[in-house]
Amino acid sequence: MFGVTENTLWVESFRPDTMDGYIGNEHIIDKVKIFIKNGDVPHLLFYGPAGTGKTTLAKRYASTVGFKRWKIVILDEADYLTPNAQAALRNLMETYSKTTRFILTCNYVEKIIDPIQSRCQTFAITPPNKTDVAKRLVTVLEEKSVTYDVQDIAAIINASYPDIRRAINAAQASVVDGVLQ
Repeated sequence: MFGVTENTLWVESFRPDTMDGYIGNEHIIDKVKIFIKNGDVPHLLFYGPAGTGKTTLAKRYASTVGFKRWKIVILDEADYLTPNAQAALRNLMETYSKTTRFILTCNYVEKIIDPIQSRCQTFAITPPNKTDVAKRLVTVLEEKSVTYDVQDIAAIINASYPDIRRAINAAQASVVDGVLQ
């Protein structure tokens, strides 16, 4: 599921350490597991709203692949690359395709040039539903021995959804003396 590591930031210490701990996007997780099982690693492009797990999925996938055949390069927030930088990346993807796989994440897929999109398996990461986000938040609070009221959790989810990272950060900031305020 997820491992509690030594980190003061809850969003980091409760980041899933396996794909089974990832919430939402089950169809994408299933597809990624097939890539791993078959040893077929394409270039990937994950896009969607902030805080919905794109980077977590990319890092979990890269660490799970474990193929010595390829180097895995993760480019987070690739939509901030200039068109010229993306053109250079496209050339790198072509030149090193026998030894390297690229995983790109972005919020705005329309900012990624078509030649890169066409070289990647592209997946829209959608936010998990509010119930699943609330369940994850409850798990975090219980792991941290925090007392909470369901109404406070609902308020945090409603204010931060669909950004899971924002919800967890808001909860951490709202805890005083072991109680969610």
